[in-house]
Amino acid sequence: MSRPVILTLMRNRRGGAAVEFAILAPVLLALVAGGIFYSRWFTVASQTQNLASDGARAAVAGLDDTERQTIVSGLMTGAVARVPLEKGATRTWRAWRDGDLYAVSVTTTLPDYDLARLIPMPNPAVTREAVVVIPEAAG
Repeated sequence: MSRPVILTLMRNRRGGAAVEFAILAPVLLALVAGGIFYSRWFTVASQTQNLASDGARAAVAGLDDTERQTIVSGLMTGAVARVPLEKGATRTWRAWRDGDLYAVSVTTTLPDYDLARLIPMPNPAVTREAVVVIPEAAG
């Protein structure tokens, strides 16, 4: 190339915005995707904690461990309609007695998305526990 052509190309500013956008677009998209993934995780964590707390509070109404287990089981079965899961997610729970305490643990496992490999994410298995004192043992 001759010198005047090189100088002309170096002075040309057309397309600069497109180049800047091409450089910044992946970063901006990663930030937006990260915001969406993290907000989804925090929502699921909150729902999981609420289910565990509701289960523990409902278990207090039972007269014995069998009735408490039935109450918690009914509540968790109804939770499928109240707190639906996204496609590919799973929810498990367990309830147990430890002396004068009754505990309920709920685990929600989120599906793995391909985009999550590009963005550091928290553990997809969200486990929350709630513990209550059994009234008959408290006295």
